[in-house]
Amino acid sequence: MPVVSVTVARALRDLATETPVSIRVSGECMAPLLASGAVIQVIGRRFYWPGDPVVVHAHDGRLLVHRLLGGYSKGRGWRWLTQADNALRPDTAVPAERIIGKVCGGDCAERLIRVPLVHRWHAARRFIRFGLTRAGFLP
Repeated sequence: MPVVSVTVARALRDLATETPVSIRVSGECMAPLLASGAVIQVIGRRFYWPGDPVVVHAHDGRLLVHRLLGGYSKGRGWRWLTQADNALRPDTAVPAERIIGKVCGGDCAERLIRVPLVHRWHAARRFIRFGLTRAGFLP
């Protein structure tokens, strides 16, 4: 996806809390559930759950469609960890204000919109593995 400014990302997030926002994706990191060139619908939510496919404004300015793994408290706020389905490692954690919203429709597999329990379990397991690795219990 293209690089967007913080101002544009905030506007997208604010708009997504009111109505679904259409975004065209590029890249194969969520294939086969989401193909490059697809147009998805994104809606802001108050709560997100492990396994939810979310659009995140990454530190480098790109909008990423990745799966939410979980969150942890850091300082005065929460940090959220995401990872592409086809990635080996999680992304750099982001604060909640960088989450634009959850994929709620568009040109994608139904399993991306209605997340099966097995995908939620897999996301939670990745999050636990990340925590154990960071704590030094796993290599």
